[in-house]
Amino acid sequence: MPDNIRGRKGFQFRMLGTQALSCTESAEHNANIINRINAIPGNTWKAGINKFADWTPEQKRAILTVDIPAHEIDMAPDTPANLPDTFSYGDKWPTCVGPVRDQAQCGSCWAFALSEVLSDRFCIAGCPSGMLSPQDLVSCDYLDSGCDGGSLSSSWSWAKSKGLATDKCIPYTSQSGSVAACPTKCVDGSAITRYKAKSYSHISAANMQNEIYTNGPIEVAFDVYEDFFHYSSGVYKHVSGSYEGGHAVVAVGWGVEKDGTKYWLIQNSWGTTWGMKGFFKILRGTDECGIESMAYAGPAQC
Repeated sequence: MPDNIRGRKGFQFRMLGTQALSCTESAEHNANIINRINAIPGNTWKAGINKFADWTPEQKRAILTVDIPAHEIDMAPDTPANLPDTFSYGDKWPTCVGPVRDQAQCGSCWAFALSEVLSDRFCIAGCPSGMLSPQDLVSCDYLDSGCDGGSLSSSWSWAKSKGLATDKCIPYTSQSGSVAACPTKCVDGSAITRYKAKSYSHISAANMQNEIYTNGPIEVAFDVYEDFFHYSSGVYKHVSGSYEGGHAVVAVGWGVEKDGTKYWLIQNSWGTTWGMKGFFKILRGTDECGIESMAYAGPAQC
């Protein structure tokens, strides 16, 4: 295989070689990426050292397992006239803002994003369930593949037909990448109660802002490239590195930087030491990395 090969969407990158990198080699490799990103003139974001500083490429790819179908570019329009230029759902529903969580070394972002969106929407609807359990999806949703990934459409179908238990009932145990069997009772021995989505649907780029403003956060998926792991602040757009996999996150709002750069505000599931205390901004209106082509949500069934 030649050194230079072409990845998704036509970006070129160099192979790292057939040998897996050690932690020390990975740290040096990641530091080089950070320096290269921060040296790009006019770049809209900054890279920095974070939890992935010594992760190998293989470890990073293992947590990017969302199934993202091929998509057409779906350009988002300007912010609708009836909506503010800057908005976060916490502005409207401050008591319903859930915590940033950490999927660790399991490809369970799809389960985290769905459980967080549905938890927030139960609260917004006035029928709080408590935080819903990503582990319930990881262990029990046989339409998807646990730590080996899932899809937005099939996991929302599961949430509608079967529902999710609470985090208190089925806490997260797959940090290392292992998946426990689907439990038959809560950890305290009580019966499992599951909370369902009333319905679900794909949300077009044109309706993403209205949906967030009217009903709450939505789940989105996008293509992750190597540079994204090193995001620290600013408005992300892909500038360097190979395609690594698909990732699901929670879109909680939008805004405009002082220089006019439009962005989506996103909650990630990589803990509070990554990015902006667990959040990031990504370019809005150009379907950056497919962020506007794969969005799902649904109302809570109270």
